[in-house]
Amino acid sequence: MSRPLRVEILCLGDELLLGIRLNSHLRLLGDALSAHGLPVRRSHELLDDPAVIRETFSEAWARADLIITTGGLGPTTDDLTRETVADVLGKPLHHSSEQEVHLKEFFAARGVALPLNNLRQCLYIEGADLLPNPQGTAPGQWLEADGKVLIMLPGPPRELEPMWREQALPRLIEKGWARPRERFLQLRTSGIGESTLATVLEPLIDPYRDRLLVGYCAHDGAVDIRLSAIDETLSLKEIEALGQAMKDVLGEDFSHFGEMDIAALIIRQLRDRGRTLAVAESCSGGLLASRFTDIAGASRAFMGGAVCYRNEVKENLLHIPRDLLRQHGAVSPEVSVAMATAATEVFESDYALSITGYAGPAGGREPVGTLYIGLASPVGVWSRKVVAPGSRETVKVRAVNAALDFLRRKMRKYEVHDFLDRLCE
Repeated sequence: MSRPLRVEILCLGDELLLGIRLNSHLRLLGDALSAHGLPVRRSHELLDDPAVIRETFSEAWARADLIITTGGLGPTTDDLTRETVADVLGKPLHHSSEQEVHLKEFFAARGVALPLNNLRQCLYIEGADLLPNPQGTAPGQWLEADGKVLIMLPGPPRELEPMWREQALPRLIEKGWARPRERFLQLRTSGIGESTLATVLEPLIDPYRDRLLVGYCAHDGAVDIRLSAIDETLSLKEIEALGQAMKDVLGEDFSHFGEMDIAALIIRQLRDRGRTLAVAESCSGGLLASRFTDIAGASRAFMGGAVCYRNEVKENLLHIPRDLLRQHGAVSPEVSVAMATAATEVFESDYALSITGYAGPAGGREPVGTLYIGLASPVGVWSRKVVAPGSRETVKVRAVNAALDFLRRKMRKYEVHDFLDRLCE
């Protein structure tokens, strides 16, 4: 097709609308489709109700080229996607004997007889190809009709993700609808707000306005920008040149290209320099240490951390002087620096980050959301005050992001000094 393909996603499940489960399907599929040149035009979250499914699917089928449904393919009475979609398309359902064999083998391997209601999962829409589900019992379906493609995937993420990655996406690439390689560029920034970021970057974006798709994704204290081509008139080389221009304009607010978490970037830089890091936390409750230990291989640079929530623990574990706590308070620049310095000694690390603050619901000497980040390094110690109001959970996340950004900036500023220091060792 010469025009851009119209893509819609239908995510089925009462639990999505009741708030019981987050919609991870949209995040996975939206990201992958956009990266392969198929940005999603619309996404819908639907109740497991035949009337709702019928109405939404009928409208989507009338205007879209590619429709992907998730959920509603299981064996229970509320799994109604197959039957309702087949009815809308005016196509009968057929029984797959191969799928029945798979189901019998699946349950036999677990020492369980095949429940009869699972036989519903052997039904497929006439003309559709079944997409095998090695992780579960509900197969997906691929149907081409009226110049359109329908992909139906099961709801559980551990089943959906490999089926999308190994079966559905390769077929879209083979059909020529999806680009064989991702063609986008992502920039990660931190310490700059979304509105300020957009103001700075818009003059660079304007010349590409008709050919470039720009997506801003704001986190608590960090913003990502994704650049991708609307059509084939914009090359990856041009996108990369624009990204480099953005990097130059942003200066220290630019973190890195790609999707790597800032914590992973820090660990890699520390590892490359042969340096180590420890943390000491109060109000963030271990969240900072968790960001580092989420990274495979972090132990090569991350020494450990201490959660010192009460003053007695700060005194006993980190040996923070009682008089310092009484004079300045636990939430203060002096205590944040003392915590970071103590962490380098306790964990024998080169660097240490500390967080102390008021996460709520009540403040103290200062309002809720007042945070102090401490940093100890081979070239000095610093404290940074951050004001990040919000819910308790929001304050904790913002505290961690602020601490990571503080360390990232200091490491960049002193990387030359650190290099010369290692030459002298």
